Amino acid sequence: MLRVTTSMIYDQGVASIQNQTAQLLHTQQQVSTGRRILTPADDPVASARALETTQSQSVNEQFQINQGAARDALALYENKLSAVEDLVTYVRTRAVEAGNGSYSRQELGFIAKDLRSQFDALVALANSQDGNGEYMFSGYKGDTVPFSASVGMATAYAGDQGERAIQVSASRIMPVSNSGDEVFMRIQGASQDMFAMISDFIGALEDPASDIGASVSSAIGDMDQALDNVLRVHASVGSRMGELDALTNIGSDLSVQYAQTLSRLQDVDYAQAVSDLTEQQTFLQAAQQSFLRVTQLSLFTYLGT
Repeated sequence: MLRVTTSMIYDQGVASIQNQTAQLLHTQQQVSTGRRILTPADDPVASARALETTQSQSVNEQFQINQGAARDALALYENKLSAVEDLVTYVRTRAVEAGNGSYSRQELGFIAKDLRSQFDALVALANSQDGNGEYMFSGYKGDTVPFSASVGMATAYAGDQGERAIQVSASRIMPVSNSGDEVFMRIQGASQDMFAMISDFIGALEDPASDIGASVSSAIGDMDQALDNVLRVHASVGSRMGELDALTNIGSDLSVQYAQTLSRLQDVDYAQAVSDLTEQQTFLQAAQQSFLRVTQLSLFTYLGT
């Protein structure tokens, strides 16, 4: 009976020390990591909620990345539209200048030569590429040169009507482009595309038999319609960028909320943890001292008492 009792006491002492050591190590890990939950077993309910929050946080972060990509794409698109607007405005100004009745045919020829350069610049803008080498105004066909145009020739559009889009929230897939057909070809209220408008005016300036007055009037009207069309597209881009700003603000607020939720669920209470650590160290020391006293007793010492 004595051997069994001694063995039981020994086992209980070892078990007590192991248990106190495990608790102490667990608390030390909480303090060192700053996390209250080290494994799901520490708090199954909070662990499940933390996992859900972390997943939602990751989705929100991805949407924020997408929003940045959409903003960059729209900003570049807006830059090209602004350049087109400037060019159309310049052509209109030159058309007004050409209406000066005192200009000679040679002087009108100089304007035509200048407008040929502007025509080429417009084609270059319409065939602009983004940072990935994709053509911006070709719809979904990013690897296809959208426009083939030259003065005196019909314009060929090789793109499609697609609008490239990026998912910027759970419920919003935002277009980040408009097709070149919409910007340059289908001019609202006009009977021809933007390239043909400028090309026809150049032809009139270079034709000695043309009616310059009528051509100037037509060119001014054409440029007004072309500019209105580009401004309409530009306004839609601005609206989307405004929407992105609102979504970014919402995403930032969600990021803060998710971080606060995770902190509440996972973060350790340092004051409580340090108090527990001190208490557990005390309990461990007591268990070790008690165990030492018990194990130092021998049968002879016991019988001698």
